[in-house]
Amino acid sequence: MSGRAVHLYPWDGGTEADQDPPEHVYCGTDGDMADEQLTNDWRYVTCKRCLNIHEKELAARAADDRDQKIKLFDEAQAITITLGHRNISTAIKALLRERDELRHERDNLRLDRDGLLEAGAHLL
Repeated sequence: MSGRAVHLYPWDGGTEADQDPPEHVYCGTDGDMADEQLTNDWRYVTCKRCLNIHEKELAARAADDRDQKIKLFDEAQAITITLGHRNISTAIKALLRERDELRHERDNLRLDRDGLLEAGAHLL
């Protein structure tokens, strides 16, 4: 393989409607390049410009993910406070306990209903 940089060439073969490869490599470097200088797999990219662009995109994506997590946590905290709890974990524990109590109550109601139906079956 040559000593030239390997660029990201994000082309997967196209579709039936659009089979034309892109005109530029990922970093925008112009010029004719041999096939061994192009790859669509980040593991083989050696072009510093391509790698820097990719690193910035990853950092931006990580920042967006972090902002989304903060937003979701703030929303969960607001709901928690509305429910009268100090933190999310105590709210979750209380909700789980309440769910279990409601399930138990539902099961008891079903048993009572079934008992009444059996007792009054001769009336039907």
